[in-house]
Amino acid sequence: RFFPSEFGNDVDRVHAVEPAKTAFNTKAQIRHFVEAEGIPFTYVATFFFAGYSLPNLAQPGAAGPPNDKVVILGDGNTKAVFNKEEDIGTYTIKAVDDPKTLNKILYIKPPHNIITLNELVSLWEKKTGKNLERIYVPEEQVLKNIQEASVPLNV
Repeated sequence: RFFPSEFGNDVDRVHAVEPAKTAFNTKAQIRHFVEAEGIPFTYVATFFFAGYSLPNLAQPGAAGPPNDKVVILGDGNTKAVFNKEEDIGTYTIKAVDDPKTLNKILYIKPPHNIITLNELVSLWEKKTGKNLERIYVPEEQVLKNIQEASVPLNV
């Protein structure tokens, strides 16, 4: 059975902007080829890797959590899924021999792993006893930043 290396989003159901849109379209084309050729498959939608995103509160390039302020893209109220890499591995290995996952998409979305960035920051503030200044970047500015950034920051 084919398990493509496309961990992250369900590329057929993502709404992306360039240049990520092209990358997702390429992955979708591979999916469609696999399906048309009758190759057995399981696609694994893992969403965010917790080990990459959570230690720095989803601050790109930061080595650890912020001390005084946190940048939040959008309004911070969009739900996101954060999965531990070990759990992703466990679910993927279990799917190999599970006939229910044959020619299907496996969505790894445990309910307790779904949280907004505002909720995540609030949990961190409660844990540390320190409030962070929240800097919200409006969607229009996020899109502008993507267009002006270079790879890999724009993907």
